[in-house]
Amino acid sequence: MKTLKTIFFSLMLTTALQLVAQNEVMPYQDLQTYLPTSVPDYEAGEPGGSSMNMQNMSFSSADIIFTNSNGEELRITLLDYSASMMMYQAATAVWSTEMSFEDDESIAKSVKWSEKIAGWEEYRKKDKEAKLFLGISERFFLSIEATGQSNMDFVKNVAKSMPLDKLASK
Repeated sequence: MKTLKTIFFSLMLTTALQLVAQNEVMPYQDLQTYLPTSVPDYEAGEPGGSSMNMQNMSFSSADIIFTNSNGEELRITLLDYSASMMMYQAATAVWSTEMSFEDDESIAKSVKWSEKIAGWEEYRKKDKEAKLFLGISERFFLSIEATGQSNMDFVKNVAKSMPLDKLASK
């Protein structure tokens, strides 16, 4: 069962990111090249993706799901919103506040990886779910979610294995 803050954060982020979509996004096939093709001890599913265009709005997404022998999942989604600076800042404003939260069910906090990469991480203690959301270069959004985790290390290592700096230079 999702906590109230997770639901609020998800709604706020989804709404804000829907507002930032504009033209000239990277085709989903190109986004797929930034997804990992293998993760130790996990089997890769087929990568998916889609692009959507309507009037002055467009976005593209690529995703992949990995599973291990225990049935645990790793889900990675990469979105290109080709966002405007103002709307991107509105969507990610809380990430720069160094906000953190902890209770008996979860730990959550904003994270900054580099000048062009910042986001939010959340670990749900009872559910053993780790989630990492990163905004990249005021344009891309990366979501990495894993079940069966004892902390955030695994999803952080998956993110570190991806060519995010290369993506940030786009």
